[in-house]
Amino acid sequence: MKITEFNFVGDFKFKTPTGSVIQYNKYDVVYFKEQTYIASKTINGSSPDLGERVGWICLSKKQVLYELDEPPFYPKVGDEWLNKSTGILYKRIKNEGSEYWVEL
Repeated sequence: MKITEFNFVGDFKFKTPTGSVIQYNKYDVVYFKEQTYIASKTINGSSPDLGERVGWICLSKKQVLYELDEPPFYPKVGDEWLNKSTGILYKRIKNEGSEYWVEL
C-alpha cells in the first residue's frame, strides 16, 4: 500500500458532541481499539470494525510505503518511507529492542 497524504484526526468517534454523525474523508487516519486505520473513501457512520467493505483499511496489518517529506507518524516494522525531499528510500527495522529507519 502506498500512502502520500494523511489527515490525522485522532480517536474514531461515531458522532459529534451535538449528535451529528461524523463524516470521514479519504486519507483521514483514526485510532480505534489500539489499531490505526485510514479511510480509503468517504465514510459516514461506519466503524473501523467493519473494515475494508466500508472503506477502512487497517494500517497496522499491512506493509505501507510512505511518500513524504518527513518521517511518518506511527510507522511499524517492515514499512518503507521514500523521503520526497531527498529521494532516499528507508525501511523500518527492529534490532535489539529498538526501532529505526535504515537507508536502502
